[in-house]
Amino acid sequence: MKEHRKAALILLSGLAVLTVLACLPYAPQGPFDARTYTRLAGMRVEQHAWTAFIEPLFAPMRIVSGAPNFLVAAFSVLLWVFLGAAAWRIVKDLRARKKSALRVAFAAIQSGLVATFSLLLLLFLFVIARVPGWRLVVHNPSEIVADLHSHTVISHDGLMSLKTNIDLHESCGYDVEAITEHYILTDHKPAGLSPSEARRLPGILSGVEVHTGRRAMAIAICRDTDVKLGPTGDTASFVKRVHSDCGGAVLVVTLKNLKASDVTRLAEDGVDGFEIANCGHPGLPPELRRQVLATCRSHGLVLVADTDWHGWTGLTRTWNVIKVPGGAVLSPSRRADAVLEKLREHDSADIIPVVAGYMGEPSTARAVFAPIVETVRYAMELSPAQVISWWVWGWAVFALWIALEKKGFRAGDILLALLVWGTGASLIAAGISQTMQGMGTTAFGFHVGLITIGVGVIALGISTYRGIGFLKKSDRFL
Repeated sequence: MKEHRKAALILLSGLAVLTVLACLPYAPQGPFDARTYTRLAGMRVEQHAWTAFIEPLFAPMRIVSGAPNFLVAAFSVLLWVFLGAAAWRIVKDLRARKKSALRVAFAAIQSGLVATFSLLLLLFLFVIARVPGWRLVVHNPSEIVADLHSHTVISHDGLMSLKTNIDLHESCGYDVEAITEHYILTDHKPAGLSPSEARRLPGILSGVEVHTGRRAMAIAICRDTDVKLGPTGDTASFVKRVHSDCGGAVLVVTLKNLKASDVTRLAEDGVDGFEIANCGHPGLPPELRRQVLATCRSHGLVLVADTDWHGWTGLTRTWNVIKVPGGAVLSPSRRADAVLEKLREHDSADIIPVVAGYMGEPSTARAVFAPIVETVRYAMELSPAQVISWWVWGWAVFALWIALEKKGFRAGDILLALLVWGTGASLIAAGISQTMQGMGTTAFGFHVGLITIGVGVIALGISTYRGIGFLKKSDRFL
């Protein structure tokens, strides 16, 4: 009973801190102008309402995905979880004084691995299952929301079909999207739609993403899709051909390996703009970011914020808000044409790159303490519905834990086994869906689906075996 009261106090304290952080007047939730990180008026970002019902399950992915470098943040979080679980097991065993030092160390490593594996499974599920993220809502009918960089299974590393790609963009608030396959310029305009369906879906721009130099990747967004465009080491000639033969525009995929001299050279070669934010790549190093901003100002180029969506997750956090008079009444195809014209005209005053949130620049300290910093940021972004979800689920799980303990079961082990079992089953379902998406198109998507099914089967088998074992070792067995 004493342990239960202590656990209840810890839970209450944690939920109280989370609630206080969510109520603070400053919120890292945007929308922000990606060029200056100033908050934008006349628009808002929001979560899909249904996700609030199971917000605690989404939390690990939201915590990691909001970091400047999500790969580093994920590694840091997993490392902290391993060390935390191991330390907790050591303290528990030392208090019991029933094990040798070697057995204590072995049990600590085992606990750390189990906790890390469980979290890794959950993160993998949300990477594969495409849980929707932010949605941008603009209040000005003359503003069009666009994504200028995304992929389908036609790309060698794309996972999703054209329909899935379009559906996700529609759900996240985009009026226009550019589908820019690797090395293949294809007309992606969907056919056979009813007038109501065509009106609801985003306008489609077709493009291609190619290498235009040793460290440069460029996106050509084209009006004419009958022209063949491939990799080239001469960016200037590539840009001229896109402008003249395709009636298009060229944007640079700003990768972190670019140098200041590369940025200047690309601008002088005639590109129309640079990505200042990209969901598919970690945030730009501060020096490179400053160089891109300065170069675009001096050369009159546009800056954009794109998803670079290949099918992984659904956590879109970038948009482009483009001012087009009468944009709300235009057809999807006319909206797409208007966006392309704005890019070709370098109308940077009417093209605003938007990001969902901001909380400082990337740094070593932030990466090391990612579990703390990113959790604080995440809590400050929560809506009232999401906070309520945390309270409801927190006390519901606690009540279930108490009930299992009173019946003599090892509640913590049983609940963990249930979480892994549910994650495994969900992975199998997501893997089957992914396999069907990739079947008959690219081997990459098909193989990712098979791997996902395999991981799900392993998780399902381990959790079932361990769960039965925990039940048998309990004081009572149903």
